[in-house]
Amino acid sequence: MTLAIAVPMLTRAFAITDVGNAGVFELDGNIVKDSGTTLPTDWGALFDASGVTQPLPPGALDAHWVNDGPHATTDLTTFTTGSKDTLDIANAGWQCTPSGNLTPKDDILHAYSLAITPQVGPRTGHLLVYGGFERFTNNGAGDLGLWLLQDPTVACSSTKGAVSFTGAHVVGDVLLVGEFSTGGTVTTLNAFKWVGGSSPLANITATGGADCRTADVAANFCSRSNTVSISTPWPTQDKTSGPSTLATAEFFEVGIDLTGLFGSNAPCINRFVFDTRTSPSVTATLKDYAEGALATCPTSTIFTSVSPSPITLGGSATDTATVTLTTASIVNGTVDFRVYGPVATNTPTCTSLAESFLGVKIGPGVTPQSATSGPFTPSATGYYFWTATYNPATPRNGNTAFTMCGDGGELLVVASIPKITAFGFTNTPDNNDPTLGSGTVVYSVTIHSYDTLDVTLSGSLTVTGPSVTCTPSNPLPLSGPLAAGGDASFSLTCTYSGSSGQAVSATISATFTDPNGVMGAVSGSPTTYIFTIQKL
Repeated sequence: MTLAIAVPMLTRAFAITDVGNAGVFELDGNIVKDSGTTLPTDWGALFDASGVTQPLPPGALDAHWVNDGPHATTDLTTFTTGSKDTLDIANAGWQCTPSGNLTPKDDILHAYSLAITPQVGPRTGHLLVYGGFERFTNNGAGDLGLWLLQDPTVACSSTKGAVSFTGAHVVGDVLLVGEFSTGGTVTTLNAFKWVGGSSPLANITATGGADCRTADVAANFCSRSNTVSISTPWPTQDKTSGPSTLATAEFFEVGIDLTGLFGSNAPCINRFVFDTRTSPSVTATLKDYAEGALATCPTSTIFTSVSPSPITLGGSATDTATVTLTTASIVNGTVDFRVYGPVATNTPTCTSLAESFLGVKIGPGVTPQSATSGPFTPSATGYYFWTATYNPATPRNGNTAFTMCGDGGELLVVASIPKITAFGFTNTPDNNDPTLGSGTVVYSVTIHSYDTLDVTLSGSLTVTGPSVTCTPSNPLPLSGPLAAGGDASFSLTCTYSGSSGQAVSATISATFTDPNGVMGAVSGSPTTYIFTIQKL
């Protein structure tokens, strides 16, 4: 009775292993998600039956599923003899060729990957990468490698003859090589990083482990293979089992804590490559491979908006930058704002720096995040063009992103400010006798330009009241050119006749258009002036 209770408890403890007890992934030797909570997750929850990536759990950055089978067809992604881990990818160091007779134990059927940053737990904030693959048969130990590459262009496929890989190694690329037995136990697992030179691989195995069931809690990588037959949620076919079933030691998965290995200098991974090989040595002959995308560092985009625009001379405007990352990552860094101008026409020109606001803090916070420049108060009218540059704190916070001169949302128009500086009227009663309730009133309006640009005025002066008749017209057009720094004066003469207490009013409504096509209201307009007819 005691034994019956102990066995299920022991099995459950082993079922939910994860690298460093991170608690985000089930490194348990199967594909099906056993956890009843969102995390830890497993391959069966990340991809549907067609391998399409499903909505990712909290903290996940990227996940991909790659089909490299079935065994019965010619494989277009196998290494040519001579391709080795110690060779650079470029300059024909790695080459691929099609193969229709791969050794069954070396034939990869599917491969998959996940990058995630735990939000809670002992590995909070660390960059974790998980990989898994299936092979066609288990008649022999599984020798494999997993490259985590920074160059996103690494790829190769051939329908005939040897073809060189595109892309190249970058210092900091990571290689894990290991071996698992026909019984499903991982016997070796070693880690290396690419350093280049005559001895291009440096061993970084010290803080790792082989089998996750026995690895130290401080280990930064460990792996599992299936010790029993398992099912897959997608169609697969090994050599001896029924459909969608993998026999013992035909499935392998691994977890790597890149932050644990590299600290804050963890490389930005863009490709993963699983391979099979003749041994776990770095000089082994490489056999089959499956490669796919895996973005561990988010891509940044920046959108900006100047507000308000247009403004009149003497006003101020700011520029707001919003940074968005391609994954649910943290925006953190600074934004440099620069404004150039003025120029006379709406032709993007960023040669004369008017002002800059450098090092404006943005974040830290979950994408997207915004930052706003200080207020810019231009000293002259015209067109101004802003630029903004996002400087991430680390690669985990995205890449440098910037706007170009003339990008949408980055234009500031500074308009002229004509102003009504004088308004008056003279009232002359008939026969100089105000008791008659009639007479003549002369209105005068002066509009002054405080700008360095000529403008064009438009509008009207309209007089209303009892029996009002005006010359030259009513309304009087307030139109015509207004020179920079000059005055435009208008006059209207009206006769009136009414009784005591009645009002005569003059309404000014004036606008301007500057050479840039910017329109606005003349300062002080619209306005209405009133005088009252009185009898003594």
